[in-house]
Amino acid sequence: MTPEPEPSVRRRAFAGRILRRRDVAEQLVSLASLRRAKIAGSEGGGALSDLVVGFDGEDRYPRVTGIVVAFDGRRLFASIGDVARLDGAGVTLARPVSTLTSFERRPGEVALVADVLGRQLVDVDGVKVLRAHDLFLAPVGDGLRLVAVAGGKTPRGVPLPERLVDWAAVQPFGEPGSQLRFRVPHEGLHRLRPGKLAEVLEHLDRSARDELASTLSPATVADALEEMEPRTTEVFLRESPPKRAAALLAAMEPDEAVDALRDLDYLDANEILAELPPDISRRLTELLGYPEAMAGGFMTPTLALAHPGDTVIQVRHGLSHLRGHREDIDAVAVLDETGRLVGDIGLFDLLLADPAAVVGDLLDDAEPVTVRADAFLDEVVERLRETRRRSIVVVDEAAHPLGRILADDVLDALKEGGLKARLPWLLG
Repeated sequence: MTPEPEPSVRRRAFAGRILRRRDVAEQLVSLASLRRAKIAGSEGGGALSDLVVGFDGEDRYPRVTGIVVAFDGRRLFASIGDVARLDGAGVTLARPVSTLTSFERRPGEVALVADVLGRQLVDVDGVKVLRAHDLFLAPVGDGLRLVAVAGGKTPRGVPLPERLVDWAAVQPFGEPGSQLRFRVPHEGLHRLRPGKLAEVLEHLDRSARDELASTLSPATVADALEEMEPRTTEVFLRESPPKRAAALLAAMEPDEAVDALRDLDYLDANEILAELPPDISRRLTELLGYPEAMAGGFMTPTLALAHPGDTVIQVRHGLSHLRGHREDIDAVAVLDETGRLVGDIGLFDLLLADPAAVVGDLLDDAEPVTVRADAFLDEVVERLRETRRRSIVVVDEAAHPLGRILADDVLDALKEGGLKARLPWLLG
């Protein structure tokens, strides 16, 4: 037999999506049709029970290494070298079925019927979750390879390439300990926007969802959780081990993490808080001390800060370290030497300012727009309405900034409240 190419060679050989090739599309073999076929030349009516592929996480199109034959109440294994024919016309062995040995799974092997068929997987190209209804093989290069999956029935059992998902676009899932679980997550999953990843996670069964979440970084999953509906986030955190749930909360924006903790049972929330680093746990506990309808309860505690003597270029450099919080920052709070708030400069003004300019020269005589942490939602809405601002700084009794409330924070708080009549100006 031809030696198996090195992984790097295989990856180059199958760049792109192989299902687009006409020679591949015209030679597709359905796993479902093979399972219905008798094995030609096998005494006693042996039948194909399963197909085995090598699965190392490197090969985008796993090669068939053998078949499992059901014969006389036993499951026997025939390596691909013992198979004279395996195509749309059926299966023919090159040796008597009675000479085969019992099937024992070897490291790096996956049985397509037992491990893949009927299970959930993710079509990364189409960004959707589907269940493997049928799998398709085709002769490519050095052997028969797994090239596609059907997430639903094809008309009259005919494999239509446009109805199939190229296997290179698939992220499969397996039972604990199976070879499928050790595969490096599909690179396309890392490129999904948080909202799309959230949709995928929401549609996966618990086992598949847990597997996917455990292989992605906490920051990636946390971004997706922030896009989910509160009920879904609650279930996700409650079903996760406390250590993992704590890692996810630590990666979330503090106000989003607090919202998630509020939705959990008291005991579940405390168990997760106990697993957080002390500084993060303390910060979230302080925010939890404010009622949801108070400014301190829905403010964003992440702040961009500056001092009057700083130059614009220094402030911009500081902002570069907060790029992960870009959605929560629309202005820079300016503090005096005692930490009191003396001004609030919008990012657009900083963008237009001379890089060498001093922050103090950009301040006007107007007092910064603020509310106290114990201000209720209707007061926050009224302050924003009066000033026509998109955000407002939350301060303590000594005018030290504690956080910022953006318009979308208010919208989130209004979801459960009775102030929806105020929405139009916030959206305008």
